[in-house]
Amino acid sequence: MSRQAEKDKLEKQEYGSHERFSPYSIMASYGLSAKKALGQNFLSDLNVVSRIVNAADLGPEDLVLEVGPGLGVMTSMLAEKAGYVAAIEIDRDLRCVLDPLELKFDNLRIVYQDVMRLNIGALIEEIKEGRPELKNVKVVANLPYYITTPIIMMFLEQYAQVLRSLTFMVQKEVARRLVSPPGSGEYGAISVAVAYYSAASVCFDVPASCFVPRPKVDSSVVNMSVYSVPPVVPRSSDNMFRLVKAAFSQRRKMLVNAISNAAFPGVTKERVTDALDSLSISPSVRGEMLGVKEFAALSDILFDH
Repeated sequence: MSRQAEKDKLEKQEYGSHERFSPYSIMASYGLSAKKALGQNFLSDLNVVSRIVNAADLGPEDLVLEVGPGLGVMTSMLAEKAGYVAAIEIDRDLRCVLDPLELKFDNLRIVYQDVMRLNIGALIEEIKEGRPELKNVKVVANLPYYITTPIIMMFLEQYAQVLRSLTFMVQKEVARRLVSPPGSGEYGAISVAVAYYSAASVCFDVPASCFVPRPKVDSSVVNMSVYSVPPVVPRSSDNMFRLVKAAFSQRRKMLVNAISNAAFPGVTKERVTDALDSLSISPSVRGEMLGVKEFAALSDILFDH
């Protein structure tokens, strides 16, 4: 099939003409099937896709990194709203669906790589060099459940300084954990990390019936507005997160015992008790009761040597 024929075929699909469409029909027309190993669940509700795009609050100055474009439905909507879209797809079998989109949109590039192995910083610099009007970098994604946390943490830990926001769909249970406050049952190490790097909130929930194939759980869309400067600045964020990891590795233990059991050099049980006392925190507290500010202050005291 010629490139023009591919483009004509794409135009005839008219994704935006109905609230629901059939991913199975699109896959059948290209001889494709969803790959369980890659966590492929395609949205079949265009209203949900539109709401995700709207939640990202896009404009002509935005460079969007879309992770997992799949069948390209959200990719098209993103390209219509944003200044430029780089869609990162690990499944090269989807070329037959995605490549024609580059003909339709001159502000779109499809990158066939594993997002966890891609040099995202270099990609951003390359795109911005040719398009100086792009001021912001935003991530928009329908993340596979099996690799949700590694992808989120990769973006936050490695690229927070260049990102304006992240808007993504994840398993509903994970979404609650990401935005949970101290003291709640879902609060954990990733909650602290998210609070350190961003202001996060759940935008809306998405039932399993909106996907093909249908997953066993519901999903939620989360938006993270990335801080230009974190709300707290510990002397060493690495040390702070070492402390957080220790606190939640034994979350039912008192914080004093969890940290002293981690065997940090020079950090004895007595030293932890004294540090907590200096911060007016009870020595019987558990790690799940501390927020990012308390963890930062505690790490500054315990690792000041």
